[in-house]
Amino acid sequence: MKESMIDMMFENNLRAEAIIHIPTMLAQDAWPDIAREAFMKDEPDRIWEEIGIEPPYDLDDEGLIFEHLTDHRKFGYLVKFATPVPQDIKADSHRLSWGYYSMKWIYAETYEQACEKALDWRQEFIDQKRKKALEEKSNG
Repeated sequence: MKESMIDMMFENNLRAEAIIHIPTMLAQDAWPDIAREAFMKDEPDRIWEEIGIEPPYDLDDEGLIFEHLTDHRKFGYLVKFATPVPQDIKADSHRLSWGYYSMKWIYAETYEQACEKALDWRQEFIDQKRKKALEEKSNG
């Protein structure tokens, strides 16, 4: 299973930039910086949308956030995935470079499920970029 996941991530140009395991990282009084930045600074609205619950009333209180997540039985993984942005798009090909990439936070109950969701996100992302590029070429 692990080797197939490694192959899947490599073949699809996906990588995990940050991994937050909610029950083991957020239960302490002092959170790691990556968790604090994700839930309080980076994109809290998108993160709560991805987790699938409304945020608590105070996004500056680590204890309240953890309590809110446990009350809603959110004990999974919040993973920030990255994939290169396709460039020089043609109908059946494109160029990729890790010098220009996009990221998305994904929540799932298991890390394997998060990787599967990331694969779906990546494919939708590539399809949208291809559609837009081809429309622009045909219009102009």
